Amino acid sequence: MESREKNWSGAKPLMSKSDLLRWIGNILLIIGYQTMLWGEFKYGLMIKCIGGILTVPFAIKLKLWDVLFLCAFFGITEISKLTQIFLVS
Repeated sequence: MESREKNWSGAKPLMSKSDLLRWIGNILLIIGYQTMLWGEFKYGLMIKCIGGILTVPFAIKLKLWDVLFLCAFFGITEISKLTQIFLVS
């Protein structure tokens, strides 16, 4: 085991940084979606954009190109809608 994979106690970490980002990103995607449905659309869309960005490192690490394509597709549509919302209002 390499020293960079160990934490202060010498044990291997429970999850990698990309796994942690994936979990946080997925939680933000759910929160953003619910905020869009039941709260303020603009803030929900912003939360979803952040969540989508956080899931990208995990997909790159595992070479999940279909997931990256979907993240890019939804990211482009979300960012274009956010631009429309902020420029119009």
